[in-house]
Amino acid sequence: MTDSTKDFVLVAEYFHPDTASTGQLMTDLAVGLVDRGLDLSVYTGQPNYHSGDNEKQPRRETHEGVPVRRIRAPQVRQSSLPRRLFNWAVFTVWMVAVLARDDQDERELVFTSNPPILPSAMWLLCRLKGWEYTFIVYDLYPQVIAASGYVDRDGVVYRAWAKVHERVFGGARAVVALGPVMRDRITDAAGDDFDPDKIEIVHNWADGEFIQPMEKSENWFSEEHGFDEAFTLVYSGNIGANHDLETAVEAARAFADEPVRLCIIGEGDRKADVVDLAESYDLVGDTVTFLPYQDLEDLPYTLTCGDVSLVAVSEGMEGLCVSSKLYTSLAAGQPILVVSHPEDDEAKIVEAHDAGRQVTQGDVKRMRHIIEEWRTRPELVAHQGANARAAFENHFTKEQSIDEYYRLLSGESQRDEPAEQPVPGGVAP
Repeated sequence: MTDSTKDFVLVAEYFHPDTASTGQLMTDLAVGLVDRGLDLSVYTGQPNYHSGDNEKQPRRETHEGVPVRRIRAPQVRQSSLPRRLFNWAVFTVWMVAVLARDDQDERELVFTSNPPILPSAMWLLCRLKGWEYTFIVYDLYPQVIAASGYVDRDGVVYRAWAKVHERVFGGARAVVALGPVMRDRITDAAGDDFDPDKIEIVHNWADGEFIQPMEKSENWFSEEHGFDEAFTLVYSGNIGANHDLETAVEAARAFADEPVRLCIIGEGDRKADVVDLAESYDLVGDTVTFLPYQDLEDLPYTLTCGDVSLVAVSEGMEGLCVSSKLYTSLAAGQPILVVSHPEDDEAKIVEAHDAGRQVTQGDVKRMRHIIEEWRTRPELVAHQGANARAAFENHFTKEQSIDEYYRLLSGESQRDEPAEQPVPGGVAP
């Protein structure tokens, strides 16, 4: 049973009905924890993902049994980095002000690493209020910012931020990592006095009932865009500094006169750069297709409209994040082409389950070889696709991950996990 004297507050920048992957994960987590008996409420903001023109939601409501409180922080459209920085700062300051007025003694906050300045503020607030907190690391800051080129690792901003985050890690009751590589990076970043036993590995997930394998011949989205007539790689998600799509575009040049397509669905700060690259090779239209974000209800069709799912991580990101696309791609039951460092968490999962292939960023020759192998060996595509779905069902479902969170937060039981695992969470090949 849970501790009846303590209540939990999940602090989330995005929550239902936001379409951001973080918002969907936080919604699933909150609903699942409340269903399992945890006394949990959510503090969040107004929907503001993609265009920023989402319909306003009530300040207080109950979503599938979860009490939700929305702060009134002003927001601007998230069309550029300065605008996001403004939203992050206002959201964080406003949230601290709201929570600071709460006089609850026995409380534990649960928050993620996004927005990037939130963890430092929550750490300070919890110190002042005497509250415990659990820190879920989706992106390891400031390392992600430095790897993206926004700050200098030798600069004052980076060093000060890193020092503060040592305190954030050290003060947490528990820290959640998304994989063993991330766990190790957190341990390195948390300072010499940090207890690595605080770190629990809990995977993100996908909705395996909503997203299921589907033949292209039965997929209206595939037929509508002509993907049913060509071997197609599909990327669906954010197109930002952390995503290397250039390698895939470069590889597509070799198939300009072949029935091979690359479909990139989504938006982001670097979409224009990727489009410009494809246009410079005269690939847009016949070989490379760019589509905007699609409606959420169409996701089961967009994720399965091709033959192979593409998961792309930029160079230098190993252990700093784990792409949420990995889990939806596994659920879709297609081979996964992972553009990443060979020792990254995404690569380890895919290769351990023989659910696809890994390509190091910039290795265009290897990517072309893999694509050619897949398109000439449909039995391999079918085999690795089946492995992907089996791996998802056995290890990466929503129910399994939320059970892990419930045990972690409630203290009902401790996970018995070997010290070293070849795959996150102890998944065996």
